[in-house]
Amino acid sequence: MDFRIATAQDTEAVKNLWAYCFETAEDPFFKYYFSKAYEPEHTMVGYDGELLASMVHLRQYTLHVRGAALPVSYMVGVATDPVARRGGIGGQLLLSSLEELKQRGQGITILMPSKAAFYQQYGWELYAHQWVQTMLLEELRPLTDKTLQFGLLQSEEEWQTLAPVYEAYTKGLSGYAIRGEKEWRRLLGSFFAEGVRVAYVADEAGQIEGYAVYRLGAEEIPVTEFVYTSRRAQKGLLNYLYNHRSQGSSIRWNEGLHDESYIFHPNGKIGHTTMPYMMSRIVDVATAMASVPVHIDSHWQHRPNVSEAGQYTFTLGVKDGLAGWNEGTYEITIQSDGTVQANKVADTITAKAQVISEVGALSLLLMGRLRASELVFEGKLTGDEAVVTMLDRLYPKQNTYINEWW
Repeated sequence: MDFRIATAQDTEAVKNLWAYCFETAEDPFFKYYFSKAYEPEHTMVGYDGELLASMVHLRQYTLHVRGAALPVSYMVGVATDPVARRGGIGGQLLLSSLEELKQRGQGITILMPSKAAFYQQYGWELYAHQWVQTMLLEELRPLTDKTLQFGLLQSEEEWQTLAPVYEAYTKGLSGYAIRGEKEWRRLLGSFFAEGVRVAYVADEAGQIEGYAVYRLGAEEIPVTEFVYTSRRAQKGLLNYLYNHRSQGSSIRWNEGLHDESYIFHPNGKIGHTTMPYMMSRIVDVATAMASVPVHIDSHWQHRPNVSEAGQYTFTLGVKDGLAGWNEGTYEITIQSDGTVQANKVADTITAKAQVISEVGALSLLLMGRLRASELVFEGKLTGDEAVVTMLDRLYPKQNTYINEWW
C-alpha cells in the first residue's frame, strides 16, 4: 500500500470512491462538496497498485478546548473499496494520517464515528454526546413561547446574524468548533446547496436570540442545529416548529448534553435519548499536552509538591498501540501560568511512571470529558493517588459540545 496526500490527479478516483461509499454524484451534497469544499491537499489516499483502496479527508478546524484555540483535523469520509476490506487497511490509513498530522504539528484530531468500536481499538474515544429529542408536533405546545418574531435566513451573506448566537451558546463549553467567516460561509453554503432551512427568532428590536437548522419533506422534521441564548429563545424556536403541523407529524432535534430542559418535558419517558457524537484522539502526546492549558487556582503555591518557583512535576506513562511514537514515559512539568511541558524520557513505560494512561483516556482528560479519578474508576488510568488528585484539580471536568456534521 502507498499512502500519501492526494493531488489534483487523484480527484476522479476520490470522487468515485466517495460516490460508492456515501452520496452519489447526483446528490446535492456531493455536487456542493466537490465543487466548493474538497481539498486534495487535506486528503490522505491509499493506493494498492492503480486502485484507490482507501481515503480519509482531513478537514481543517480550530477547536476551543479549555480556553485555548487548537488547530485540528476533522477526519471525515473514511472509506475503503470493498475489494480491499477486512485486510487491515483501515488501521494503516489511520496510522498514515496520524503521521501526517504529527508532521503538521497538530496534537489532537477528531472524527464522528459510524461505529465507535472500530475507532476505539485504535485509540479514539467519545468526548461529546448530544441529546436527541423526539416529540409529536402536537405535543410541543406546552414547551412553546409566542413572544418572539420569526425569520428565515436567505443566504450565506447573513452569517454575521447567527455568529453572536453561536458564540453565546458555546461560551464556557469545551471541544466546540470556532467559527469565523470562512467556516460560517462553508457551513451555510452546504445548507443552502442541500435545501436545508435556517429559521431564527428575534425580539421586537430585531435582536436574534436563537436559530434552528431544519429540513422539510418527511413526516419527521429533523433539526440538526438548535442554538439559543435563553430558554425563551428555545421555546420560541419550538413554537416556530409547532406551526409546521401540516408539514409533518413529529420533530427530532439535537442539542448539547449540557442542556437540561428535558426536566420540564411533559412526557419525559419517551423521545429522549443520547447520541454518541464526536471522538477525539491524541496525535502527539507532547504537542497535545503543551497546547491545552491547565487550571491553576489561588491555592497553587501551597499545593503539595509544588516548588517555590511554582512548578509541579510528575511522570506519566502512555500506552498507544497504534502510534508508536506516543508510547513511553514522559516528565510533565506544570508552570504557575498554566502552561505544560511534556518531555519524553523513555520509549517504554518505566517503573518511574507515577500514573499510566491509555492514549484515548488522556484525550478525554484534556478535552474535559472525564476527570482523572473517573478514568481510574473506568480502568483507563492507574497510579499514585496524590497525582490523580492533582490531575483532578489541573484538568477539571468540562461541559463538552460540538455540532459539525459531515
